[in-house]
Amino acid sequence: MRHLTPAFALAALQRGKQIEQFLGAIEPDDRHGLRWVALSPSRAGITIYLSEVEDVGTDTFLDITEFPPLDPDEETRGREIAVLPTPEEALHLAERELAADPRRWVNQGIVCDEYQDFRTARTTNP
Repeated sequence: MRHLTPAFALAALQRGKQIEQFLGAIEPDDRHGLRWVALSPSRAGITIYLSEVEDVGTDTFLDITEFPPLDPDEETRGREIAVLPTPEEALHLAERELAADPRRWVNQGIVCDEYQDFRTARTTNP
């Protein structure tokens, strides 16, 4: 099972593990891009990062964490949205403000598999 249940997503954050979610395609200024969000625990709390990257993926290059940012001034890790004191607050903000789906969180690194599924669906159902 790839996706974390809401309880498992919360537990992962409480254990200090990062979780991620692929949010889909965007097209600012007629450019093909992708959005994904990461919730990363630290001593300060849970940091929410939003990444908006160019869709430069190929059949052999699927690591969206390595794609260049749409905004050349943005760091590759993504834009820091907020640092919240608890995992519950971070999940709630990501779901409310970034349209993250509480049933689609994945462990760190699995967001690339989500992108691969997106590519497959896009080529099968243009």
